[in-house]
Parts: sequence; structure tokens; C-alpha cells
Amino acid sequence: MATAAQPERGPLAPVTMRDLLAMPHLGLTLVAGASGLDRPVRWAHVCELEDPVPWLEGWELVMTTGLGVPPEPERQRAYIERMATAQIAGLAVSQDLLAPPLTDELREAADRTAFPVVEVSIEVPFVALARTVAAANTEGAQRRLVTHLGIFDTLRAATAEGVPFPELLRRMEDLAGYRLHLCSPAGHPILEGVPAPPEGVVRRHLPRRRGQPPGIPGGYIVTIPLAERTAGLLVALEREDAEPAGLTAVQHIATVVALELANREREREVLRRVGAETLAELLAGAIDPSAARTRLAFAGLDPERELVLAAVESGTDDTAIHRGLAERGIPHLLLPQREVYLLLRADAAEAALPALDGSAVGLSRPFRVDDGLAEARRQALWALARARDRSERVARFPERAESAWLPTEPAALEAVVRRVLGPVLEADRRRGGELVRSLRVWLEHDRRTEQAARRLLVHKHTLAYRLKRVEQLTGRSLSRTGDLAELWLALRALDVLGTDAADR
Repeated sequence: MATAAQPERGPLAPVTMRDLLAMPHLGLTLVAGASGLDRPVRWAHVCELEDPVPWLEGWELVMTTGLGVPPEPERQRAYIERMATAQIAGLAVSQDLLAPPLTDELREAADRTAFPVVEVSIEVPFVALARTVAAANTEGAQRRLVTHLGIFDTLRAATAEGVPFPELLRRMEDLAGYRLHLCSPAGHPILEGVPAPPEGVVRRHLPRRRGQPPGIPGGYIVTIPLAERTAGLLVALEREDAEPAGLTAVQHIATVVALELANREREREVLRRVGAETLAELLAGAIDPSAARTRLAFAGLDPERELVLAAVESGTDDTAIHRGLAERGIPHLLLPQREVYLLLRADAAEAALPALDGSAVGLSRPFRVDDGLAEARRQALWALARARDRSERVARFPERAESAWLPTEPAALEAVVRRVLGPVLEADRRRGGELVRSLRVWLEHDRRTEQAARRLLVHKHTLAYRLKRVEQLTGRSLSRTGDLAELWLALRALDVLGTDAADR
């Protein structure tokens, strides 16, 4: 909601409430607020809401048949105080129509806040009052039109000159009379060089509620859509050293911002596809170190710095991860497979975690690209398994010394899986069963059969039968500590391999 200081009177100043009262053909009678008659009136607008403020820009004359005027004295007081604080020009109530009696509390509030309240003769249609205000303010409207056209002229000139986008916004600030800020729906910066809004604005007005009007005290928040999502928010805050050009100008600027965000989205999608291909080749060991360095540099990853590979649990929205990292300016390669793999600078791993939206994450040790990614992949999958086991957000390899109990070579891991779980995996493959999953969940629940059965959505007797089958197929007893340890390590080896051993 605009709250600019009252404009000074001059040759092109808007008409005032005093001017309108002095026009007999408008049939206006002053009810209260005489000390505010020099308030300028830039527009006249019909509104039948008890709180019209969010829908106005400032310096409008609110016209009502009375439907929006509350009947209770205290609500009438609040009705006037809201509009006065928001620097609405005044209130015009239709005489002898639908308004409740105007109370002493309303009059007192209008006098105290210097907010003019007038009655409009029933014989004078609102359109006559609106046309009078519009005609009287023709020059001001023309000035605003020039500002709107200037915004797009500035865009055209800046495009021809190759002006960086942050500089383009600064030029538009000078035209529109606002300080411009750009942020995500939660208030985070999304474009380098363009500031996010002040903390106070973020705390009071973000995230935006669905259906919320754009006006806020001292400016506007305009949503910038992209496809079917909100790509960002343009926050325009009035400057004390300039006359603001109004909501329409801010919406024009939002259109320019939307074009920039759409262009950057396309560029990110290209980088994402290229990055996925590069990471797939790196994981497969199908690219030589020299080419790997070149590809990393293209993606913004310094090939001379240490990297870390992250494995994010399956089912995570990889598009949201990519967008969140890009908005935070974190270079990365991303590849969705059974898990989502992320290649990052080692020193950027902590900063990347908020973009992963609460998903379980396993992080490898830091490594150099010349070392290859095969070992890093096994480490990341191992760490991810540990994060799942402990219901933790993040795990790093090695988290604890127990990781040393497993071999690191894929062939050795596969041998462990075949030796211990081979018959169980084969039974699951042939019959579409869930023996391995049932064993895993039972162990994860510390062998509490009833809890594990609830997690699996089966009866406890069904789970008991499945566990008996595991014992029969493996020749191991679930009541012996040594056999349990073997089964547990085989499950961990299966996780580290990151594939279904039954397919091997």
C-alpha cells in the first residue's frame, strides 16, 4: 500500500478534496475531517469492502453506497483509521442509500486523523464524481504514461547496449521512483547483483499468501510467474527522493524481470542437460582426466579444487534441487538415477544442503577429479545408507570406524551379497516377494516385530513367516549374534553397490 508524502501543490498538482467540495454539481457535503481537505485526489474508486486498503495505491477517493461501512462504532473508527494511515484521499458515502448511521466515533476518528468524509447526494451518480477527478488529473496521468513508456524504452536501449540486468533495474528505479528488490517466494536472493528485500519486509510479508493483494505499506510485492510456478517476487519500495509511478509501472517492470528469469531458466536447463551427461560419463569412468577438467570448468567447477559427491535419496525432486542450487549460485553437476547424484565443490557442500529440501543425503570424502568417481560413488551411497538407518538428514563417509568392516572394491562387495543374501534375492526376484525389505525393516526397528510389521503394513505373523523364510534360505539364525552381524553387513554392502544384486 503506497504511503508517499502528500504531494506539493503546483501547476500540475492533482485536484484536492477542497476543490471537489467547491463544485456544486457534485452534491458533496462535508461530514468530518475538515483539516484534511487539502489531501490530493489522484483517482476516485468504488469499493464496498470494510478494508479497501490492500486494493488501492494511495490518494484515491473511496466511494461507497454504504455496504462497506460497518455498523458498530468501534469498527467504524477502525475503518477510518485504516484508510487515513494508508493515505487514502477521503471517503464519499452515498446519502440515503445503504450506509448505517455514521457514528460519533467515525467523526472523531476522521477529525483526529485529518481524513475527509463526505456524503454524496443520491441524485449524483458516482461516475460523475469519477469523471471529474479523472479530467482534473489528466496531466498527472500523462506523466505516468510517459513513465510507463520510458520503462520499455529503457529496456530496448539497454538490450542494444548489452547492459547487465542489475544495471537495467537500477535505471528503472530512477524512472519509477522505487527501490527494486528481487527474491524467491521465501525471501532469498535469486539473481546476483540484485538485492533481496530488507529483513523487515521478509519477516512481515513473506511468504505470500494465495490471493493476497500486491500492496504493502510503502510499496508493492508483485508475483512473477514462470510456467506453473512462482519464479520470484518483485518488491518495490517507495523512495523519499522521488515520486512513485504507481502499481502499473511496477507491473511493467515485473514483466521485464519475468523475461530475464525465463531466459536464465532456459540457460540453466541447457547447463543441466550437459552437466548430467558429464556426470554420467564421470561415474562410468568413460572420460579422461583432461576432458573431465574442461567439462568441470564449463560447469563453473574449478578442476583444481577438491570435490565432493552427494547421493540424495530416491524420490527427491531433482528439478527443485537444480533450481535451488542455481538460485544460490552454487555450481554443480546433477544426475538423477536410482538416487540423485550431485557433484559439488567440497567447500560448498554445507551451503548446498538447504536446497535439498529435507531429503536424506550421503556425502563422500573430498577428492580430486583425477582420482575418478567410482570410489566417491561407493562412499556417498554408504553414507546415504547410514543417514537412512539413523533417520538423519546428512551422513558423511566415513561417519564412524564401522565402515572399515566392509571392503571397498565392487567385486568384493558383490561377493558378500551373493554369499549371504544370494538365495533371498533370487527368491524375491522369482516370486516378486519382499523378503530382503522385510529383513531390513525388522533390523532397522531393532528386531521389534510389531513395529516393523506396522511399517511394512503387514500382520506380525506375516512378517514372522518372512523372517523364517530368510533363515531357511540363508542357513543363518536370527537369534545368533554372529549370523545377525553377517546379514546386516550384507544389507549394507547391497546399499553401497546401489543396485539390485538379483539382476547380476
